[in-house]
Amino acid sequence: MSEVRPTGETDGAARLAAAARDRLAVGLADLRLPDAWRLTEWQRSTVSALLDRLVRAIESELRGALASSFAEEEALHASLGSAHVEIAMLILGAAPPWEPALVGALLRRAEEHRLHRGSGDHALLIELAGDDDSAIAAEAMSLLIAQSGRFDSFQEPVISRTELPAELEHGLVWTVAAALRRYIVGTHNIGTADADKAIAAAAGALLGGYDEGEAIAARSLRLMRRLATADRLDDEAVVRSLIEGGLPLFLAAVAIRSGIDPDSAWELLSDPDARGGALLLRGAALGKEAAGTILFRLNADTENVAGELDRFEALTPGAALSLLGLWQADPAYRAAVARMAS
Repeated sequence: MSEVRPTGETDGAARLAAAARDRLAVGLADLRLPDAWRLTEWQRSTVSALLDRLVRAIESELRGALASSFAEEEALHASLGSAHVEIAMLILGAAPPWEPALVGALLRRAEEHRLHRGSGDHALLIELAGDDDSAIAAEAMSLLIAQSGRFDSFQEPVISRTELPAELEHGLVWTVAAALRRYIVGTHNIGTADADKAIAAAAGALLGGYDEGEAIAARSLRLMRRLATADRLDDEAVVRSLIEGGLPLFLAAVAIRSGIDPDSAWELLSDPDARGGALLLRGAALGKEAAGTILFRLNADTENVAGELDRFEALTPGAALSLLGLWQADPAYRAAVARMAS
């Protein structure tokens, strides 16, 4: 049993009443959601598992460093070093402080895994790793090696903190650190000054080893840029990047072809109203056959694919690029525009 105890909570009746009210509010919000916006049960379970493993991995690294810092505090030292003592997830699970962008990143990883099943098992990367162009071969081999660590022993998806954008990675590390602080101060009565000093040092050391340039997305972008520079990022290469390479490689390919960043490409492709894909693919100057293959691969819903293909044909590449101007602008500006339109 965990030693974690809530602090500052004395009115049990009020907590029960608040929990009942919050549950009804969540239920009402869920009922109001359009079907296209709802997560499937598989998505929920996959995102939950990814988040749990991600938090536990960060917590494990922080706890190892903190156990050394509090070696003279026997009870705390033992708890931090024990795999049987739950700390961060119990605290964070009571009132999840997760950023929407973090949930979005985990959903993206879940979707990547869905597309990976039944794929060409990185056939494109294997081929490019033996390319005559040494720069392309080196980037492909680097990405192939990085991809190998993204599955557990049961071939279920995992995500490391170093795959997250810098802002999300920093925020998540400090969130887990704050949960550990609550435990160290509240349960073991360690002074806040001592706790903060040790936690800041542990988290700082962890963050110091982060290099966003080594993330899968960055590696994928470098490889696709190499192909584009060699004038080899044609329609066939874009289609193969999705079917035989994986979602990060495909997002990098269409991002380069359309002049936007991979995050913006994903935002368009994941549009719940199935409108963004046609705009993105037309803006990337893909032909109808390639666009159709990609849309059928991305969507299991034939009706949505037919609608997107109709929208694709109704757009000219020039008109699509003009509409993509908002996604070529600063993301903060796009977010402000979206808030105004909602």
